[in-house]
Amino acid sequence: MQTDTFRRFGIFGGGLFFTITGMAAPFFTLYAASMGASTLAIGFIVTSRALLPIIIAMPTGQLIDSIGPMKMLQVGSVFLLISLLNTVFAASVPMLAVSQLFMGACIIIMASALQVLVSSGDRDTRNRSITTYSMWMSGGGMLGPLIGGLIASGFAVPAEGYRFTFVVASVATAAFMLLLAWFSRRYPHPVPQDGEIRAIMSLRGVTASYRRGLDLTAHRPVQFGLVGTFIIMYIQALYSGFLPVYLDQFGYSALQIASILSWQGLAGMLSRFVIKSLMRRFTLERILTVAGLIAAFCVVLTPAAAPNVVLTYVLMFVLGAAAGVNLPVSMMIMVDAVGESQHGKLMGLRLLVNRFSQTVSPALFGVLGSFIGLTSAFLAGGTVLVAATFGFSAYATRMGRLSAAAAGAASPSPQPVKED
Repeated sequence: MQTDTFRRFGIFGGGLFFTITGMAAPFFTLYAASMGASTLAIGFIVTSRALLPIIIAMPTGQLIDSIGPMKMLQVGSVFLLISLLNTVFAASVPMLAVSQLFMGACIIIMASALQVLVSSGDRDTRNRSITTYSMWMSGGGMLGPLIGGLIASGFAVPAEGYRFTFVVASVATAAFMLLLAWFSRRYPHPVPQDGEIRAIMSLRGVTASYRRGLDLTAHRPVQFGLVGTFIIMYIQALYSGFLPVYLDQFGYSALQIASILSWQGLAGMLSRFVIKSLMRRFTLERILTVAGLIAAFCVVLTPAAAPNVVLTYVLMFVLGAAAGVNLPVSMMIMVDAVGESQHGKLMGLRLLVNRFSQTVSPALFGVLGSFIGLTSAFLAGGTVLVAATFGFSAYATRMGRLSAAAAGAASPSPQPVKED
């Protein structure tokens, strides 16, 4: 079936996209540091990656619903190429910040569109596709840093190696754009109504799209999924921005850093094999909460593990597994709560929250790191995340019990429950 073909393309495209971004992302902060950027400056540069997505997240979701995910993937790939080329030719730190604006726009557009492609179909098909997509995404997160590390380590001057890595990522992006153009010709694109696109992009349309997206938070599963993914993405942003710089202080080479990040991606990929088993034993909300707690504890333990290579690998494997469980489980929780026609807006909302967390995380961590040092920043930040996760878990459990009690009071006569 044609739908199956494009669902498979979404899975494969996700793997390829995250391989490309994985090649560049780990070395961006090291490249910025080699150009003279301070810890505080790096924090705000990485933060700039999330600024534009906060503005365009919900209109992006609405555009996906209107013109289809394939056209939006083409738009996102153009932004990706612009970002990478801007990094290659950047002559100053401010230019690197500009490249991150385009990278943020690219990620919000392409990740939303890919997730919409794979979340179509009935519940069982959708859950299988989401799990497989997440596995390919983690595979990209594993291969990307490893490929980038091999390229960067081939140069005597580290900055030249980082720069050539961005060149290779640009070439891979151009190839991906050609593949995308070929598949897009066969896709049954939705036909928007006259003036619909202009209306979406207008100030009133953007405001309306955010209002419609925020209306989805009335569903408790959506609330739970958003908070769960916020915590994990906060941690991911923290690690992608500062772990390479932190490990560099302990004498890790570019190849070692790349290998550790690839190891984290491998853990995320392998974690997908246990999700089905976990779902048979625990609720999705319980799985998501425990994954968040494990990831938060990993942040606290980072300063203790960093001086030892073996402990660092163990810690990053555990963190990768926790993050790997989060993406598919949070998506499953949320897509079950809304109709398929609203999946674009839902993914836009989800990625809006992700980008907000990626705005707050590097900015706060950059400020902390510049004043108290990265070691103390990891300890303080991790402690706050553990406390926040425990607090939200207790709140969500209490609200769930209150909702169940209210439902029971409203329906004094028990009715038979029909399985989906």
